[in-house]
Amino acid sequence: MNTALDTKSPVTHAFGKQTPRRLRRAAEIIAAARDIFLEKGFERASVSEIASKVGVVEGLLYSYYPTKRDMLNEVLRGMYEPLIQEMEEGFNRIDGLHSRMRFLVWRHLRVYVEDPGLSRLVLHEVRTRPEYFNSALHGLHVRYTEFLMRTVRDAVVDGELPKDTDSAMVRGIVYGGLEHRMWGVLFGRDSVDLELETDRFTKMVLRGILPETHSELVSTASTLNPSNADIERRLQRLEKIVSAGEPLSSVKPRDKKTK
Repeated sequence: MNTALDTKSPVTHAFGKQTPRRLRRAAEIIAAARDIFLEKGFERASVSEIASKVGVVEGLLYSYYPTKRDMLNEVLRGMYEPLIQEMEEGFNRIDGLHSRMRFLVWRHLRVYVEDPGLSRLVLHEVRTRPEYFNSALHGLHVRYTEFLMRTVRDAVVDGELPKDTDSAMVRGIVYGGLEHRMWGVLFGRDSVDLELETDRFTKMVLRGILPETHSELVSTASTLNPSNADIERRLQRLEKIVSAGEPLSSVKPRDKKTK
């Protein structure tokens, strides 16, 4: 899904009477504001530049959005609302801790990959502001992360997670960890394989929050099904032994106790 604002959409939260003409103009203003914010950042962008891009006088913009911050809020609302709707539809078709966790990690990574500019605006221009926690956008972010909270709560009820699992802590681990991991992507210094990164991150999180007995099973499975890296290390060890002229019969298995 493309989370960019649809300039043809009638959905807007502009001030004043919501006539078809005003709705079209409001959408044009927000589309122009989005472009300027992505190009220059919120602080360096000016209302006069936005007005010029729309082709109207600066004073007209204030009759739609009293402040530049209101324009930013509307730009980001245009990202959040369709994203939340899409996640609701996908989430309701999935059951189980692993499947839900993977879906949520995958979808969040896609936001960073597909809309790095908007993601930077959220992280730098909105969440760092003291008024953020009383804003409508904070409410949207709570709705967005509620899917993960529901995942943890349902897993506790179903017996997949211990009863004392802290859903808020898991939320912090997941979204904080993804934010830190994708920092290089947001600033064009790194790239990721979306599917591979999703699998790796999901497994890492689940290994940390699943009950100990389940973690032991995962560890055992890893031993029985070694990764490519494990196989490569073992081959390198054998090559060193052969190069040294030692007989292969002298090689002792590392995973078994010798009698």
